[in-house]
Amino acid sequence: MSQPRPDFPNPPAVGARAAAGSLAFPMVSRAQQKKLTVWWNRGYYKEEDEAMLKIAEDFRKAKNVDLDISFTIQEDLLKKIISAMTARRCPDVAFCFYNDWEVMPKYAWEGKLVETTDVINELKPRYIEKFLPVANVYDNVAKKRAYYGVPIECQTMHIHYWKDLVKEAGLNDDPARIPMDWNGYWDFWKKAQDNLRKKDPAKYGKVYGLGVTESSSASDTIYNFEMALLSFGGTVFSDEGKVVADDAKNREAIVKTLKFFADMFNSGYVPPDTLNWSDGDNNANFHSKSIVMTPNPSVSIPAHHFFNNPDNYFNKSATIEWPDGPDGRKPTYMVAVKTILIPKDSTNKDVPLAKEFIKFVLEPQRFTEYIKGANGRWFPAFQDVASDPFFSKGQAGKGGAVDPHLPTVTKIYLERPTRVFEHYKNPANSQIYAENVWGKAMARTNVDKWPAEKAADEAIARVKTIVAQWR
Repeated sequence: MSQPRPDFPNPPAVGARAAAGSLAFPMVSRAQQKKLTVWWNRGYYKEEDEAMLKIAEDFRKAKNVDLDISFTIQEDLLKKIISAMTARRCPDVAFCFYNDWEVMPKYAWEGKLVETTDVINELKPRYIEKFLPVANVYDNVAKKRAYYGVPIECQTMHIHYWKDLVKEAGLNDDPARIPMDWNGYWDFWKKAQDNLRKKDPAKYGKVYGLGVTESSSASDTIYNFEMALLSFGGTVFSDEGKVVADDAKNREAIVKTLKFFADMFNSGYVPPDTLNWSDGDNNANFHSKSIVMTPNPSVSIPAHHFFNNPDNYFNKSATIEWPDGPDGRKPTYMVAVKTILIPKDSTNKDVPLAKEFIKFVLEPQRFTEYIKGANGRWFPAFQDVASDPFFSKGQAGKGGAVDPHLPTVTKIYLERPTRVFEHYKNPANSQIYAENVWGKAMARTNVDKWPAEKAADEAIARVKTIVAQWR
């Protein structure tokens, strides 16, 4: 995951006061206007926020609404939303990149979110339906499962690599020629490191083949663990939301997963400081070319180069899929679906207006322009938007260069097996991820040098304890 560009300041809030003098704005008293407060996740690129500012302005003018929209980076916005939920002083609409993981399952369970089933039903003909379960969560006050959010965009695991470094290592840099069997795939990147260091120890002595995040704090670690766990045939929760991590088959898969990452770390093919990486550090290491490849749960890495160095985007890097599992099965991709929420304890308590705003944002042409502003970092949850040539064909480079990233991304979302992160099954999963239980298990094997079996048993016990507290 990437951090916002440091040279891009927070965008201004949009409100009635800022535009009351506009000729296009009817001069009416504020008492006659409806009010709406919107908290929106600050984008990773200024183009995202500029597109949302335009949508907010269009809504304000079209509906004669006193609209106050503000943008906050994701970590701060998460804290802000949780504080507002606790104080019962919330915005009318809240969109945070962490809503699906840490906000919606918990606060729907506590009965603090507005049901959005009517909005989902209205938009359902447009949805890619396999992304909808994320918002179908349980309200323990109303004693029912329903939709308590509106999914809009997705992220999943992609693997990016430097084609020029692979070529410099004497290997074929064509994505179609990279081995996709489990052992051959990981050995390919190790061989790239070995070859580079042999070729020029001074230049490549600190270049690593595998830029894999293994820290106990980064959410990227969660993606890496979950993807590998699926590859080894394991799962933590049943379809009914029950803990099955301690079943023999699943425990064995967890042990294999932890051992896989421990072996990768101990063999010297990942940077030693991966144990302390935050979500932006694999991006930074990739940009500086200190790693040959990196798994990343979005397209933020190539998007950075599209905006800053198109030659890197079109000619020197590429995106490739996760390898087939050890048993030869095609990978299943874990997908996080970003979701808009309507808190019950909102400032203006105008639920119909909040829902009207959400539907306004999601109108096909309008939302297409917004999501394209992120240059592919997010994938739309809607069929009509996903069919835009921007996603299906990617962008054209100079001289007709073919996009080496977005077509692969689109294939993953639309043609490969996917699985939505399982917070919707059991709200306790939000705490499991907030504590980064699996990242801490990696620390046990990598730092404390525990056997994988011991680390797995401790993590499984912690999962069961957390789940028991939610009953």
